[in-house]
This record gives sequence, structure tokens and C-alpha cells, in this order.
Amino acid sequence: MIIPYYNPARRNVTFSLMLVLALLLLVLTGLGVFRMYFSFDWTGGQDQSGQLFTLKVRGGKSYNLFAAAPFGAVFWSTQLITLLLAIIMPWFRLIGGSILALLAAGAIFYLHLQPASNSIIPLEFEMLILLVLYVLYVLLQYLAEIRDRKRFATLLSQYVPPELASAYSRDPKSMGLDGEEREISVLFCDVIGFAAISEQLESKQVARFLNGFFTHASKIVVRHRGTIDKYMGDSVMAIWGAPAPTNTHAYDALSAAMDIQNEIATLNRQFEKQGLPSIKVGIGVSTGLATVGPLGSEYRMDYTVVGDTVNVAQRLEEQTRKYQVPIIVSDKTVEALPDMLFRELDTVVVKGRRQPVTMLQPLGLHGDMDQDTKKLLTLHRQAMEASKAGDWPKAADMFTRLRDEWGPAEMYDLYLNGIKQASR
Repeated sequence: MIIPYYNPARRNVTFSLMLVLALLLLVLTGLGVFRMYFSFDWTGGQDQSGQLFTLKVRGGKSYNLFAAAPFGAVFWSTQLITLLLAIIMPWFRLIGGSILALLAAGAIFYLHLQPASNSIIPLEFEMLILLVLYVLYVLLQYLAEIRDRKRFATLLSQYVPPELASAYSRDPKSMGLDGEEREISVLFCDVIGFAAISEQLESKQVARFLNGFFTHASKIVVRHRGTIDKYMGDSVMAIWGAPAPTNTHAYDALSAAMDIQNEIATLNRQFEKQGLPSIKVGIGVSTGLATVGPLGSEYRMDYTVVGDTVNVAQRLEEQTRKYQVPIIVSDKTVEALPDMLFRELDTVVVKGRRQPVTMLQPLGLHGDMDQDTKKLLTLHRQAMEASKAGDWPKAADMFTRLRDEWGPAEMYDLYLNGIKQASR
């Protein structure tokens, strides 16, 4: 059962004690128990001591609680109301606490209007006590909220870049927790041949191997402003464009994929020092519409993405083994990156999808490619066009040349075998 405006937390006990202490000090001050007298004299250094001024503090005659006449029912009733308010108010959110403070003020005002009311503390001071308690309550709630946001940002920064976590903590609505359809980019990264690797290692070594791989991939994903969605066995799934929307999600995802492959040698050197086998990974990147938001049940919720784009990214990663290339992206990703060069691999219907997907291998930026690579890429495009047009001799000749001069040989052997079967 959810109680409106109620906010249970262990720290509220501390807040209640602080408000009770403040109430005690205010009441004792109102009764005159605490009295201090100050005197200030400006001498200007004219006396024999040479002092410029003197400040004297002395205690005055204080109110004797034990010799006082009975305070009366109104006094004790108002003190009980303020005491209950000081104890209960911190356990409610700001709206609930404000309502309680107004009710307490109304009750005290009503008691002081009674004909028999003869409270030692005047109504004005009682209202001042309530105001001070309420201001302290608001201040404590504000400080607690700042602390919660800081802890939330720290926790969230383990999953998304720190600057994005800071933005979410300032504006939680930017996370889109209601669920919505949005264009994103998804990256799947998987260890090739993990089953064979795990057979060679003990369980502790397998855990160290996977932790090293997850750390390597995750560090690069976060560096490129991505979000780690989940770890699945020996795979990493990362997303761009959610929770925080971005217009560069395709570029960021592909940059992360290329850095993971480029920096894999560093990870392998670390594995070599630890006596672990080297690692090889395949990566698939897909761009398109997906539903982002919380999914799960009443027992557990998870912020994730679902849709065709996620399925395509996973299937593209699986194709890296067949074509022997490190990264495969979808045609939708290519459309968002006009400044990049790509090598077309094939057009296939991936599992779980009716519409065909054109698979491409990223090569790099136009300006970073040397002329020899650009010539080979042009030749590859001509070979693909000849193959699609059914000009088998021309396509076979070009593919043979590309296999010998560029590679990977396994990929071009697939094309040549396909041409042999089609030309029979």
C-alpha cells in the first residue's frame, strides 16, 4: 500500500531528533530560561589598556521552571502539538509535511482563541516556533535531496558517462522512463570461440578472462558516450541514443566498435601476462527505431531497449565469423555516416526478420584512406555490381583479384563459390 506524500527512510529519525532539539531550544528561549546580556563599549584606544573596544557577556536572571505556577492545559496542548509535528513531519514529503504544519498552526491558533486560554508563551511566539521548525524541515529535505541526487549520479555513472548521469540527476524526465519509440544505435560485441577457450581454463580464470573483456569493452563504450545495456554470457550489449537522446548515436557507436577492435592488442598483452589465452571479438552495429524504457515485472524492472534494431545488431555480429571481418554494420547505420567508407558484404534476410538487410564493413573516414585502398574498394563495388547483374565471369575475375590483393580470402572464397553454383 502506498501512502500519499509519505517518505519512509532511516535518516528521518535523525531529522526528527534535530527538530525536537530545535523545538526544545525555542521553547526554553520563549520561557526565558536562557538569558544572555551583552554590552559593547568603544574606547578608541583612549584608556590605559590601549584597547579599541570591549565586549562583555553575562548571564541574567533566568526563569525558574520549578518555582513557576502551573502552565495550564493550553500550554501543554500546544507543546504536544509542536512536539508531534517535529517528530512526524520529517517522515513525510514536502507536500505532506506542509499540510501537517498548516494543521498544527490551525490547531494552536484555535487553542489560543479559547476564552480560558492563558498561555505563558504568546500566540505570536508559538507561530514563530512553527515557522522555524518548518524552515528547518524544508532545509533538511533540500539537503537530503541534494545528497540523494549525488548518490544517484554516482551510481548511474557506472552505466552511462558521468556527464550524462549528472544531466539525468538534474532532470530525471530526460531519461524517458515512460517508454517511447526512438531512433538509436545498438552494438553487440561477442567473444569468438569462447566455448573452446572456457574448456581450457578453470572457473576462476574464466571469470578473470570475462572481467577483463567486459572492462575493456565497457571502458570504450563509456568513453564514446554509450550506455551498457547488459552483459549476456560472453557478450556485451551497448546502446546510443537512450536514455539520453543524441544526434550522433550512429557515429559514436561505430567509433566505439572500431576502438574496441583497435585496442584489443593491449588487452591481449595483459592476458598474456596473466597466463590467459588471447581474445578475438566480433561486433555488430545496427541503427533504427526501437522502444526504450522500463521492462520487467512487479519483482524487478530493467531499463532496456527492444525491437528489430536490437535483433539486427545481434545477427550482424554473428555474421562476422562467416565473412571473417571484425565489424559489420547495417545499411541504416551507413546512411547516417556519409563521411565514412564502407565495403559491402552481402544482402541477407537475418533470422527473425522479413526485410533484407545490407551488411557492410566499416573501413574508416574518407580522408584517412590511402589511394590504394580506395582503388580496391572501387574494384570491390564493381565486382558486387557485376555479381548482382549476373555477369559471372567478370565478377569471378574481380573477386579473385581482390582475394589475392586485399582479402580476407575466406570472404572472397564465399563469393567465388556462390558464383560457381549460380553459373552451373
